[in-house]
Amino acid sequence: MSPRQFPSQPDDMLRRLGSQVVPVEDPERAEQRRAQVVAALSRSIRENADRKRRTLRARIIWGVGIAASLAIAIGFAARAQQETREVASAFSTVAEVTGAVVVTENGESRVLPRGSDFPLHAQSDIETAPEAEAEVRSQKSVVRLAPATKLTAPRFTTSEERYRLVVGKVEVSVDKDSPLTRRVVVETPNAEVVVHGTVFTVGVATRDQQTITDVSVTRGSVWVFQRGMQVALLGPEQRWSSDSIAASAVPAAASAAPALEPALAPTPALAPTSAAPPSDTAKARSAAAPRGLLRVPATDAKAASTLAEQSRMFQDAIDARNRGDDGRAVELFGRLLARYPSYEEAEVQLFRAQKRLGRTAAAAAEARRYLAQHPQGFAHEEARDLALSSSAAQRR
Repeated sequence: MSPRQFPSQPDDMLRRLGSQVVPVEDPERAEQRRAQVVAALSRSIRENADRKRRTLRARIIWGVGIAASLAIAIGFAARAQQETREVASAFSTVAEVTGAVVVTENGESRVLPRGSDFPLHAQSDIETAPEAEAEVRSQKSVVRLAPATKLTAPRFTTSEERYRLVVGKVEVSVDKDSPLTRRVVVETPNAEVVVHGTVFTVGVATRDQQTITDVSVTRGSVWVFQRGMQVALLGPEQRWSSDSIAASAVPAAASAAPALEPALAPTPALAPTSAAPPSDTAKARSAAAPRGLLRVPATDAKAASTLAEQSRMFQDAIDARNRGDDGRAVELFGRLLARYPSYEEAEVQLFRAQKRLGRTAAAAAEARRYLAQHPQGFAHEEARDLALSSSAAQRR
């Protein structure tokens, strides 16, 4: 048997394939196979499209979720930051609210709910109803408002907290251990009470159609100023009343007794107007009076008119300062000092207003003038720092 022959060349293989007959496929079978192929391709295309849509939807949902989470987180962070800024910018807080307490800030009035804490960011008026109370707390002091009281709390400066008591009564507690060196001032229609660290009470009322200021000290000491001049230095358990000064201006009073009395003493503020020598009781009272307290002399009609003009001019300047119009305040304090050059409080307010306006050289010059006239004045440290800082800046 001869061995089987296999083509050894590609040409032979091609010739053999070319001579073979290609069977013709049944048309029905071809159509069936084509339908199967088309169906498989369509199914694959749909599945691929569905898979892409699901993937895209998942990515969109994931992206929206991430964006929402970021928006919520940013919102919370912004709100927290805003609240932090509000707390940081608040210079005091109304707290311990009982009864109806109304706060007017930037022309908007609101009644505070009981027990609420309300931060103050601008000059504000706080009013308590006849049976209401509240506290104004700062980093330096606590001012408790009695019922039927109206108090203005302006924005504080680095050197001063100044409250304006319109009517009613406040008890002020100043933290003497506070690192803040600014002084606390309670301004009334006819007096200023200045303190660095103590507990005292100030009241404003109307008696005989006159506004009367009463001051009493529980702890520490306070200065009382009228028209820029110190009229009293009060220690513990001592009081002062502007009613005594008003009475001392009556022409029938040949001489005035001290305007200060121990807070618990029932004796009247004025000595008898008789020209007789003082009694033993009066001598004993004079000997027992605390050292350093000032006596208020009697004034005639002309002097009373002068003091009234000083008070009016000073109040106009203070009102301008409280409105934030330091330019007008500088002008009014300047007019006042041109007419009454020894008005200490006006000098201090003048160089402070100039400093706030950025007029450093003018403020330093006024501070040096103040130090020359009042070397031991109540604001001598502040004036000295201002004068020294200005000199150092000029040397640089």
